[in-house]
Amino acid sequence: MNVLVTGATGFLGQHLTNQLIEQGFSVTAHGRNANIGEQMSRAGVCFVQGDLTNREATIAACLEQDYIIHCAAFSSPWGRYREFYRTNVEGTENVLNGAMKAGVRRFIHVSSPSIYMDYRNRLNIMENETLPANSVNYYAQTKRLAEQKVDEATKNGLDVVTIRPRAIFGPGDNAILPRILRASKKGFLPLFNENALVDVTYVDNVVRALLSILVAPGWIAGRKYNITNGDPRPIKSILQLLFDELGLEFRPIRIPYEVAYSIAAMLEVFHTLIPWVGEPVLTRYSVGVIAKSQTLNIDAAKIDLGYEPLVSIDEGIKRFAVWWKKHAS
Repeated sequence: MNVLVTGATGFLGQHLTNQLIEQGFSVTAHGRNANIGEQMSRAGVCFVQGDLTNREATIAACLEQDYIIHCAAFSSPWGRYREFYRTNVEGTENVLNGAMKAGVRRFIHVSSPSIYMDYRNRLNIMENETLPANSVNYYAQTKRLAEQKVDEATKNGLDVVTIRPRAIFGPGDNAILPRILRASKKGFLPLFNENALVDVTYVDNVVRALLSILVAPGWIAGRKYNITNGDPRPIKSILQLLFDELGLEFRPIRIPYEVAYSIAAMLEVFHTLIPWVGEPVLTRYSVGVIAKSQTLNIDAAKIDLGYEPLVSIDEGIKRFAVWWKKHAS
C-alpha cells in the first residue's frame, strides 16, 4: 500500500516514516529538509522536497497514494499570522484537495490539543468539548481552522480521521525538551506552578496510534482522538526526571503566574513592534502551558483503536537523554 507522509522530515514524520518502511509500506515522504530527505532516499523512501503551499505540486504528490498522513505544520510559539495560515490552513487544504483527487482510502490529520487551551486549569478534556471562543495564539487558531477544512472534506465524502497528540517528546525532538535544556543553560528556567498537571506523549506512542488508524474500520471516519501517554504528572516531577537522567542540577526560577503573564504580554508587544529582534524569551502561551493544568481523556482512542501507550514517560525520558548526550551541541 502506498502512503504519503507530509512533514516527513520533521520530528514525528521521521519516526512515522521509519516505522512504515519497517512494516512494508511503500512510502512517499514529503518535506522541506533536503539533507534528511537524502537519508530517507537511501533507506528506500521516495522523497519529494516541496512546500505544501504550492497547490499543483502538492496535488501531484498525492496522486496514486492509498493513504495520506498529514503531519506537516508550522509549529511555533511565535511568528507572523501569514506564516501559520499558509502552512497550517492553505497547506492542509491543498493536501485535502490532492486526497480527494487521488481517491485515497483514508486521510489522517495530525492536529493539536492547543485548540483546547484558554488559560484555565482543565482536566480530562474530551474531544467533543466546546472549544474556547478565542484561540490563545496563531498556531492554535490556524490548527483549529485546519480542522474545519478537514471537517468539510469529511462532509464531502473523504474518509478522514484526526488525532490531537499532546506534547510529543523523544529522540530527535527539537522543540519541547531542547528548549527547556537550552533555557536552563542560560540560567532562565521559569516555573510558575510546580504542581500543574501536564500530559506528554512519547513519539513512538503517537506513531502507534497512527498505524492503528491505518487499519481501523471505516466507521471511525470523521472521528477525532486525543493521544497522550495517559499518565498526567506535575510538571516539576517530569523536569526533575529529565535533569536527573542527564546528570544536571535542576534549579528553576519560581515566578508567580500573574507576574510572568504580565511580563510575557509586555514582551509580546515589544517584539511585535520590533519584529527583527526575534522571538520573546516568554510568551503568554508558554507561561500558560507551564502554569496551568491540562490533561486529556484518551478513552475514545483506547476503545476505538485499541490504543495503549507502550513506552512510559520514564522510559521515554531515558531514551531522550541517551540521544541528547550523543547529539547535543
